[in-house]
Amino acid sequence: MSARTPRDNHETILEYHFVAGRYHATPWGSHVNEGLLEWPPSPYRILRALVATGFSRLGWSGIEGAARELFDLLAASPPSYALPEGTTSHTRHYMPPFKGNTTKVIDAFLRFSAGNRMYVRFPTGLPEACRVVLASLLKAQPYLGRAEAWVEAALADAAPAGLDWLSPGSPPPGPGFEPIELLAPEDTRSYSAWRTSLVAKEVAKTEAQECAKATAKGKTFKGLPTKDVARIEARLPRGVVDALLQDTATLRREGWSQPPGTRWVGYYRESQSTIPRVVSAPRHSAERPTTALVAVASDTKNVDLFPPLTNAVRFMDAIHKALARKAENGKANSWLTGLWDDGEKILGHQHASLFPLTLGRSEGRIDHVLVHCPMGLDADACDALFQLRETFAKDLPKLYTTIAGLGTLESFADAVPVTRAARAFRSVTPFVPSRFLKAKGGDALHGQVQRELRQRNLPEATRIDVEVSVEGGRYLPAADAVAGRFAADLVIRSGSTPERPCPRFRKFIRARADRPPPSTLGLSLRLEFAEEVRGPLALGYGSHFGLGLFEGRLK
Repeated sequence: MSARTPRDNHETILEYHFVAGRYHATPWGSHVNEGLLEWPPSPYRILRALVATGFSRLGWSGIEGAARELFDLLAASPPSYALPEGTTSHTRHYMPPFKGNTTKVIDAFLRFSAGNRMYVRFPTGLPEACRVVLASLLKAQPYLGRAEAWVEAALADAAPAGLDWLSPGSPPPGPGFEPIELLAPEDTRSYSAWRTSLVAKEVAKTEAQECAKATAKGKTFKGLPTKDVARIEARLPRGVVDALLQDTATLRREGWSQPPGTRWVGYYRESQSTIPRVVSAPRHSAERPTTALVAVASDTKNVDLFPPLTNAVRFMDAIHKALARKAENGKANSWLTGLWDDGEKILGHQHASLFPLTLGRSEGRIDHVLVHCPMGLDADACDALFQLRETFAKDLPKLYTTIAGLGTLESFADAVPVTRAARAFRSVTPFVPSRFLKAKGGDALHGQVQRELRQRNLPEATRIDVEVSVEGGRYLPAADAVAGRFAADLVIRSGSTPERPCPRFRKFIRARADRPPPSTLGLSLRLEFAEEVRGPLALGYGSHFGLGLFEGRLK
């Protein structure tokens, strides 16, 4: 854990962890289809979320006592922010039909890697009673922004040392920063003065209108009735806390273009913080990147928002061909083909592999692709990845792609499980033997797996098992697997009764469009090693196109 600064009794620090790794919020005054993000969350949004939590989760019927004092104190001064790194992305989908019409909506969001914690520091201390109320609100708060932006929030005694803070009204820290304005509540004194002035103006305006009407009728105007003055005052919240309670329907009915009791506060944020980080690797970098993370989406007119994992080999093949078209001079380079310029094969599987990933909540759907090239991605390879925007193939829906990250394999360990080091691995996609299975020897199942490991300069597995039961996850030794006359005939004779491999991957397509596999088997395996091996680990036929992928497991 990083060192933390000691607690300052003159400040209040809120800590937010975005559980799903996403943040959704549309700025005030913008339409959702503009694809804009309010980042960081405005002070007004933060306080409104706390108010909503009190009513929806803690059973509040009003804001009184310590709760009212809490919001008055937090509204007094705008906060500073320490923000996690993220990259923007979006999805496009159709809303359900309304009066016979569908509406296409752009859902923009900020995506974070692991360890995505945001700190919000208010420059005011709180009495103990207010801290207790605030702690209970933060603990119960389900989201910040839209409902998809789940959070775990807490009242922190201190923030980690060494954070970069965005402070209100401060000059830009240096080049690469842009000015932004965030909506914040007014302090109590300023709001009271503004309200008094506005009420006086409205009363004077109404009196002038009523006086003109009375004069036109030949009557004497004696002043605005008390009930009319009360009605004008009732249109304006009495204090800052009451202003936070105004709902959208009320604001629209009263014609407010900006919530009453709010102001715009200026900050400077990094210019690249809300646009995709699509930056080419330096052409003269001493160390080439080896790994790229690509975000994937499909047009929802084809029903599915993300392509199915069962069709991974064909989707990876389509992306591979699209990259080949983007490569220099229209021809795929050695990093993609696995062949040197003279046609010699690159040994050790050092060229690029494409691995389908499910990092979001859509189980069984491909939302990202990991492109891993042990020999390194040169500038031309990076340019091809950055230029890739969409792919298409026969009988497949069009895919849209965006680079979400580029770097070394280790830099993705927190965000991408298949890149982690482990001693035990389990199949994520089916292992398809690269040669016709024999009854024994090097072309038996056990021998083929060990040969695949050696070809990748990896240690041999101390244990190789075949899954034979989906329900219980039962495994039997691969050394006891016996191949039959046909490729699909495989039994494991480990006991008195021969057993067949489990059908967990029966729905997976196991053939590329132009290269059928030597075997129709699709096996679920478990591998164990004497020492840790870093993923991604993919073996067998189609291992460069998403088949035979393993994920490390904690024992």
